[in-house]
Amino acid sequence: MGIKAYQIRDMKAEDIKQSLADSYEALTNYLFQHGTGQLENYKAISNTKRDIARYRTILREMELGIAKKKSSKK
Repeated sequence: MGIKAYQIRDMKAEDIKQSLADSYEALTNYLFQHGTGQLENYKAISNTKRDIARYRTILREMELGIAKKKSSKK
């Protein structure tokens, strides 16, 4: 499973951008492996896409100044 949203929110914007770039690179590698029939874990593609979406969403929230409140479980 990928990184959780609360973990991303604790990161700095520069770190998120670096992780986003790393995720895009990993996705490219997975897609090449899939194309050549070498990919064993097909779920890695969808997990990486989901992580990319999380990174982009939280990065955009930071740009807009939208702060998600941490939910307190009772």
